[in-house]
Amino acid sequence: MVSRDGEQLVIWPQYFDRTLTRQEGRRVPKKFAVDKPSLEQLAKAAKSLHLNPVIENMAVYPSQPWKQKGRLLVDAKEAKSIILLQLAQRL
Repeated sequence: MVSRDGEQLVIWPQYFDRTLTRQEGRRVPKKFAVDKPSLEQLAKAAKSLHLNPVIENMAVYPSQPWKQKGRLLVDAKEAKSIILLQLAQRL
């Protein structure tokens, strides 16, 4: 597993899941959220933004440890909120 440092951001698929509420972990507006986002979709979107994505399949979202969906590490070229919106628009 790649360790997180100050130059990378952690992106969880749950941030983009339309079925989740904000309290459950969704971080983008519902109009940009999708049903069942996958790491592969996120990695493709991040690659198109030149964020050098790294997939970590074994990671678990802290508030949902029973679901092993993995996470994505991307370069921190801008604020996380901006990167999340850019990724959501490409999904």
